[in-house]
Amino acid sequence: MKRYALFLGCTTPVKVPQYELASRWVCNRLGIELVDIEEFGCCGSNQRNLSVGTALIMAAMNLALAEDRGLEILTLCAACTGTLAEAAETLRDDSARERVNEKLKDVGLAYRGTTGVKHLSRVLYEDVGAERIMSEAKEPLAGVRVAPHYGCHYLRPRSAFAGFDEPDNPRTLHRLIAATGAEPVDYRTAGLCCGGKVSPVSADLSRQLVRKKIEDLAGEAVRAMVLQCQTCYLMYNGQMPVLLYPQLLGLALGARPAEDLGMEDGARAFLRA
Repeated sequence: MKRYALFLGCTTPVKVPQYELASRWVCNRLGIELVDIEEFGCCGSNQRNLSVGTALIMAAMNLALAEDRGLEILTLCAACTGTLAEAAETLRDDSARERVNEKLKDVGLAYRGTTGVKHLSRVLYEDVGAERIMSEAKEPLAGVRVAPHYGCHYLRPRSAFAGFDEPDNPRTLHRLIAATGAEPVDYRTAGLCCGGKVSPVSADLSRQLVRKKIEDLAGEAVRAMVLQCQTCYLMYNGQMPVLLYPQLLGLALGARPAEDLGMEDGARAFLRA
């Protein structure tokens, strides 16, 4: 059984607990052990607007906590994924790591540069694989057309994810969706931002970004949007049926929609369509 330190981030436990619920269910079902580290804190993503150095220290603290336990980090939040992966890349430089460790020693930590960071979708793609998902699907979703939404941070910065997927033309979520039996649909605005990070600066622009994608999908005859980020979920939920990928996967594996996956009324409408 593969073991990872589960990094929940700040938003998921408070606003999208169904993401955690569904993720824990599918990981348990597929033999991925999730280890909770109580000392984990914010990844530092939002702090970067104020201090890049402080944000790096915050990320390094989380990396060091997982490293002390000999674990890689599994993330749910795409922004946390990008922030932690970029920090790990930055800290490969000896001088940068030394500067950060000078700060970390105040809390009894040091980062040696050995911890990897993977989003849940990447763990499912690489450690489990599409073939096993297809073979274990109890309720294959044949004929169900869904729209993949990758989000902005899942594969960025590009340098931190080289060799895994192409940020400008990603396909891994498509393949994971197809493994459940559902049909991933390509569409013109697939790479468009959800507007979540824009919202604090311009709510109007944020709403325009959401509306543009919803209008584009109106002509595609899709049952739902499938995504892998809690911020994207919050932006699109209520505008159209949306499912987090572990919810879609859980359905295919025979999970109970409400009890195991936390599917809300809008998401359950996906089942009745």
